[in-house]
Amino acid sequence: NRRLYTRILKFYKNSGGGILQAFFDSIPIALFILLPIFAIILKIFFWKRGSFAHHLVFSFYFFSFLFLVLGIILAANYIWNVPGWISLIVALSTYFYLLIAIKKFYRQGYFLSFIKTGMVIFIYLLFVLPLAISIMLATSFFFY
Repeated sequence: NRRLYTRILKFYKNSGGGILQAFFDSIPIALFILLPIFAIILKIFFWKRGSFAHHLVFSFYFFSFLFLVLGIILAANYIWNVPGWISLIVALSTYFYLLIAIKKFYRQGYFLSFIKTGMVIFIYLLFVLPLAISIMLATSFFFY
């Protein structure tokens, strides 16, 4: 309780700026953990299509593309004032990249790839990502 109260007082005095910095500092660690979780979800949906290492490599390539696209969006917004709808379209294009990548990598038809890609993204965005963000916020609050 004492540690919690000291953190709350520190948060109140600093207006929470330290928590935001601690949150940003914890992102690389979270990505290191979230990458194999995405590979596990792929392994569940494509259990006959190779070992876990194949899914892990696929996840690494997809996350690399995702971070590149999001980095370009952030850099473009930092330099110019890009409209929100353009950023949204570019961000949503990563779904279509994943759909095509899953179709090519796992050699399935478009319909089955579309269904499985939707399910993988749904599970990841609904369960895994909010849990990871909650854990990151809690750890950044206690370790800032």
